[in-house]
Amino acid sequence: MTFLILLVKGFIMGVAFIIPGVSGGTLAVYLGIYQKLIEAISNIFKDFKNSIKFLFPIFLGIAISVVSLAKLFSILLNWNSVIILFFFIGLIAGGVRHIYNKAEGQELNSRKIIAFIIAFFVLLVIIILEKVNTGSGIAYFDMKFGTYVLLVILGILASITMIVPGISGSAVLLVLGFYTAIVSNVVGNIFDFSNLVYNLQVIIPFAVGAIIGVVLFSKLLEKLLRKYPKETYFAILGFIIASIIGVFLEIKDPATAASFDQQIPIYKDLLTFISDSIWSVAGGLIALGFGYFGSRFLIKHEGDKANG
Repeated sequence: MTFLILLVKGFIMGVAFIIPGVSGGTLAVYLGIYQKLIEAISNIFKDFKNSIKFLFPIFLGIAISVVSLAKLFSILLNWNSVIILFFFIGLIAGGVRHIYNKAEGQELNSRKIIAFIIAFFVLLVIIILEKVNTGSGIAYFDMKFGTYVLLVILGILASITMIVPGISGSAVLLVLGFYTAIVSNVVGNIFDFSNLVYNLQVIIPFAVGAIIGVVLFSKLLEKLLRKYPKETYFAILGFIIASIIGVFLEIKDPATAASFDQQIPIYKDLLTFISDSIWSVAGGLIALGFGYFGSRFLIKHEGDKANG
């Protein structure tokens, strides 16, 4: 039964790899497995058997989710990203109070406030840079020794976004100019066997970097959660609140094009969109409510289990 529960939680986390701006780390916090996930990754060489026993069903669930839901969510985003992304904004917002309580927010001090402000503005800068970065960066890599080193470094950077709640890995790759070369042209065409050799040349060093980064950064985060739990959770709170802004900026007007990629973001003319798309706005607000109360129920359920 534990295997199945972890598989389902991994499946839910996998959605974050598909939806723009949503973080798997945030969902892991709400699902009650974040700290144990960090500990399992951090101690994978020290306690390999127990770590793998915990991690395998989660990562299997993530893989199943990405493979099975990528096409569905692509269709849904093309149809109406207002409703879909407002649901996830509600889902994220519903857990803010939970993180605030874990950080004992009622007892504020300068260290907590500084941790929150730094985390919030770091992610906000990343989000803004992503939005002003109109170019798609490079489309393909020239495979040389330096390129392999670069891919390992990019894997390490991407792994940090997998661990830290609120930060989207796709946003970081977009800012750095490598989103098209890695995600669109390699991961998106993974079953195109005519480019198998090139795809593997990109994926393998990137994956090696991701593994290195996840293990190293999880060790750092485990120490922070152990020594400075309240300040660390306040930083996580900063990332999560900033990520709500990031997801909102991903919402696009479905009336402007058939494809989500070509649709115009609603923030560019928000008042006109609201007046012209009242049913989409109403549907988005209903979805926001479902996401918010769904998140509250999920957290309460996990809390009842922990206390039971």
